[in-house]
Amino acid sequence: MDLVDRIETSRFLGSEFLTWLWFKIELFEGTFDIGELGSTEVWFDTAMALVGWVDEGEKITLRGTAPSSTPEAAEALRQGKVPHKASLRMVVGGNEEYVFTFNARAFSVSGVKIPAILTEAAEEQFYERMRLLEQLDELIVSLYDEFVLLRLSPLWDGEVAPAMREWVRGKESLTPRSYAGLVQRALAQRDAGARKKRK
Repeated sequence: MDLVDRIETSRFLGSEFLTWLWFKIELFEGTFDIGELGSTEVWFDTAMALVGWVDEGEKITLRGTAPSSTPEAAEALRQGKVPHKASLRMVVGGNEEYVFTFNARAFSVSGVKIPAILTEAAEEQFYERMRLLEQLDELIVSLYDEFVLLRLSPLWDGEVAPAMREWVRGKESLTPRSYAGLVQRALAQRDAGARKKRK
């Protein structure tokens, strides 16, 4: 299988990532710790497009404040649609706010708005802008790392995916504490597998 084929056969991961992020946002009410960055608020901002999992021609676009919390979004999930593109807002430490659009199929970020640059010197502004963009990259990569950790774990099929299916049906099957336990178990499984390979 060449590179293009591998890319095409893995495009579903972007939509799975966005769906998992939606699930996690609702489970933790939009606030969770992200690595060394600490407490971070994450939510879907003003627009979301969902497409049919089987037929991408089935599409719905939602606009307005918190589109993921609307009845239309919940119904689209129940009908088997998945997020294809969404605007996201992230706030780090209560004051550094990022807004961007995530395209699941291309796994790309566009329309990035970073926090205001407070320094006046041009050279300092450049370095501050680079620091803020690196921080945004760290936010996205940390979230994706957690998603991949769970997605590659046997816990995905056994516990995470069933919990997400219950969530789609409007039922709660996980608490923030039990979710954190799943992540710890997935980490332990990954580390045990790595140790086994080294022997």
